[in-house]
Amino acid sequence: MVNPDHQASGWTVLRPWRELLQANDVERMIGVVRQYGWLPALFGLALHSLSRGAFEYMSEPFIVTEGYIFSGWPAALIINVLFGTFVVLFSWFIYFGLIGVIAGYLSEDHVMESDVFKFGGYLTVVFVPVFVLGSVLISTVTVPDGASAEAVAQNGGGTVEFAMSAYSFVYETPQMHAVRAFKAAAWILVGFLMLPIVQRLYEIDQKRSVASVLPLTLGGVLTAFLF
Repeated sequence: MVNPDHQASGWTVLRPWRELLQANDVERMIGVVRQYGWLPALFGLALHSLSRGAFEYMSEPFIVTEGYIFSGWPAALIINVLFGTFVVLFSWFIYFGLIGVIAGYLSEDHVMESDVFKFGGYLTVVFVPVFVLGSVLISTVTVPDGASAEAVAQNGGGTVEFAMSAYSFVYETPQMHAVRAFKAAAWILVGFLMLPIVQRLYEIDQKRSVASVLPLTLGGVLTAFLF
C-alpha cells in the first residue's frame, strides 16, 4: 500500500517506475516494489499483454496472407489479445513462481516471497519493445501473389493445405527469426536482472541465486526459439 504522503504528492502508477529506475541499490529497489504494492506490477503485465496480443494478431499466418483489415478483424484482434494475455500471465506465473520455489527451497528459511511476482510484473515490460518491434517487422512481410484463401479455393486447393503453407511461410521469414532472437535476448536480460533480486530477497549466496534463475531462463530462451 502507498502511504498518504505519496498520495498527497500526486502519486500515479508511473511514479514507482521512475523511483525504481533511480534506485542506487537492490535494497532500495525492493523497498520501492514493496511500498507501491501490486498496481504498478499489474500495469506492467497489462502493457506486456497488449503488445503480445498485437503481435499475435500481426503475425497470425491467415491474417498476414489475407490482410490485416478484413471482415471480422475486430473479433480476430480480441481473440489474439486474449490469447496473448493468457500466454503472458502463464509465463509470468511459471517463470517467477518456479524461481521463487527453487530459491525458497535453497534458502535457510524455506519461504516463498510474493515480492518475486511483483518484480516479475516490472521486469516483464522488457518484452514490450520486443513485441512492438516484432509487429513492425512482421508488417513488412510480402505475401506472394495468389497466396490467399480465396485464390486457393478458386484453384481447388484445400483449407488444410493453405493453413499449413501459410504457417510455414510466415514462421520461416527472416523477420520472424529476428523476433525469436529478440525474445531470447529479453529472457537473458530478465534473468540477469533477477539474480541480485533473488539473492537479496531470499538471503542466499550467488551460486544458489544462479541455480534458482538459470534453469528457468534457459527454458525461456528455448521457448523463444520454438514458439
